[in-house]
Amino acid sequence: MFGHFDDADRALYDMLPHVSLARDIDFAALEKDKSVKSYEVYMPNEEYAFLHESAIIAYKGVLYASWYNCPSKELHGRTPIRGRRSYDGGVTWSEVETIADDPTGRILWCPPVYGIDNGRLYMLINEMVAPDHMHALDLFVLNEETDRFEMLWSRPIPHKLNTNVVTLPNGRLMLPGRIAELDGFPNTPSVLISDSGHIDAEWRLVKIAENGILPDGSSLVHPELSCILDGERVIMFCRDDNRRVPLLYLSEDCGETWSGPCSCDIPFSNSKIYAGNLSNGGSYVIGSLYPGRSKLTIFFSETTKPEFTRGVILQNGYSAELGYGTAWHYPCAYEYDGKLYVIYTVQHETKGRGAALSVIPLN
Repeated sequence: MFGHFDDADRALYDMLPHVSLARDIDFAALEKDKSVKSYEVYMPNEEYAFLHESAIIAYKGVLYASWYNCPSKELHGRTPIRGRRSYDGGVTWSEVETIADDPTGRILWCPPVYGIDNGRLYMLINEMVAPDHMHALDLFVLNEETDRFEMLWSRPIPHKLNTNVVTLPNGRLMLPGRIAELDGFPNTPSVLISDSGHIDAEWRLVKIAENGILPDGSSLVHPELSCILDGERVIMFCRDDNRRVPLLYLSEDCGETWSGPCSCDIPFSNSKIYAGNLSNGGSYVIGSLYPGRSKLTIFFSETTKPEFTRGVILQNGYSAELGYGTAWHYPCAYEYDGKLYVIYTVQHETKGRGAALSVIPLN
């Protein structure tokens, strides 16, 4: 049992079936790895002091990173999607480009996610009419002649995005997230599935749960999702700010039907969890460990099965390498050229929120 549980957490934990993911890991003994290098992606400035929910992908040898910015406070005021590119593996970054913007602040955007299909780079983002009130799903594609992202369509799908596009073993595509009524606040875990296997096609909604109510009667709060695949089995990690019990949902048929929630034994805090599969057959999961968000950690398994055997601290409080930092959270990762690129939000001591990158060699 985790020492940070209160009585309500313990009661929910006892109601749920349990999946052990990291039985051999000593969480107190985790350390940083000197082979992991960290770089600055964007730091707050006078125009935009707040950055959040960044994403990353590699396309034709270039790293693309994007996020949403706000002048000073999360999802208040002008909230554009902006991005940068790196041509040297994340060491240096291009000038910032704006991808979607409403100068009036009536439409807010969050969060960006990426996918590659038929040799083209896509970005999906959510339109909102108020903080976390989903209005539409927008699809952009990189026009390689103009070198700019251009909108292909906007559809009234109130599904908040959480991860880059996931390719399922049956050839379909999946987008983990959470659903709401149109212009409402999403608290029901769900996925979108592209039956055609193409990003610019129709996306079908599958609810993971009927609603956001847990067995103890509490409501899920910010149930952000990410997954690892084990054949047709999908293991979906779920954040919940209402209880400190790490949650999983399970599918045995590529996301068509779901069971859960279950509990697991990695003490992730109330921040986004990001998971994925690696080309070497293993998998990973990244999140901030309790207490708070100061310790951002990644765990690796040797197989796709949820048996994590190694953990590494990416950031823990002040970073001597970067020269700042108190909190590190909201990770997103992408594997490319033998490395795992992990982008995340950094809380600066005085300036606000920016983004940093950790590069992990996978050998």
